[in-house]
Amino acid sequence: MFIQLVEWIDAHADILLDDRSNNLIGVGIGKKSAGPLTDDSSFCITGFVEKKLPEKAIKAQGMPLFATAAASAAGLKHPKDLQFEIDVVETGAPFTALPGLKVPHAQRGLHGGAPPILDLQKRFHALRSGIGITNPQGAYPGTLSVGTLGFFVVDDQGRTYLVSNNHVIANENNAKKGDIIVQPGTLDLTSSELSLMNTLKKLSAQLGIAKLSDWVPIGFHGPAGIPFNEVDCAAAELAASGRDLTQIARIGLGCDVGGVAAPFTVDPVTGQVTGSTRVYKAGRTTGWTEGDVTQIAVVSDVQYGAGWARFRNQLGISASPDNIGPFSKPGDSGSGILNRDQELVGLLFAGSETSTLANPIHLVLNGLKATLGVTSLDVVT
Repeated sequence: MFIQLVEWIDAHADILLDDRSNNLIGVGIGKKSAGPLTDDSSFCITGFVEKKLPEKAIKAQGMPLFATAAASAAGLKHPKDLQFEIDVVETGAPFTALPGLKVPHAQRGLHGGAPPILDLQKRFHALRSGIGITNPQGAYPGTLSVGTLGFFVVDDQGRTYLVSNNHVIANENNAKKGDIIVQPGTLDLTSSELSLMNTLKKLSAQLGIAKLSDWVPIGFHGPAGIPFNEVDCAAAELAASGRDLTQIARIGLGCDVGGVAAPFTVDPVTGQVTGSTRVYKAGRTTGWTEGDVTQIAVVSDVQYGAGWARFRNQLGISASPDNIGPFSKPGDSGSGILNRDQELVGLLFAGSETSTLANPIHLVLNGLKATLGVTSLDVVT
């Protein structure tokens, strides 16, 4: 059944999303309980909507029920002809690429929320995962921005790069190779720092930590059609900055990255999940948070400044019951997501009020290896 669900998503997700009358923002594979993939309920096709409505209200607005839409997409006459269960999850808002924190200079201090217990919203003398970074080229000082440094990789030539999202350090395909990446992000500068570094040249000279190397382009909806994306990622080679690199692999709370892994394993025949679906991240805005992988093979449209982009094969993550607040907020984009053994399993890039989307880590590394033109690319541990 699990293989059938994956094949069904591959064949019919685009049909469901292209029909705007369905009111869907994404579809994926989850559990009927809408809980972690390790629970005892059956696998199902999950539809993501901004707001769940009563059946009467759905019909009154001329929208099909999700079961009806799913059956129609598969060429079936009745929902009862579907060979699997379905579920609907409310997101509260469209999925949006998460830096979201680009504001006029005059509004500094009004955005971003209170710093987490470990303040990741400042200048760090030792570079590490989870801290705030940005590409200020073409925006500073009029616009202030910030995202998150995800993790570090090294190529076959011994060059070391930081990894984050395309939309954090490559400005949604509009950056230039060689752009200076700064730490902290400009939204996190103090008043005195803004006064002392009131030009882009001064800012780059004082806070530059890397030079943008390359990125995997994001394909946006356009007149020619809807291309699909699998990753939102970019890499910047570390530059001489005077920063301490001895803690380069350490994530926000001090533990080391332990390598790369899938968040869990699914037997393709039985659909049984082994391993833990519990995940963690350190991000600039919400700091250290805990979540569960609740959907896989997610296909969704994501809103960017440049327009909408469709992503396939994504991980859906919800905050665990023990987490206070959401798993991520604007400014956390680019965070590396780890499993309970501190192994990287994904790269956070988008979210809504209740759900987070992440690129699976193997897709990120393969995409960057191809765009950088290197034969190997290993996570620094």
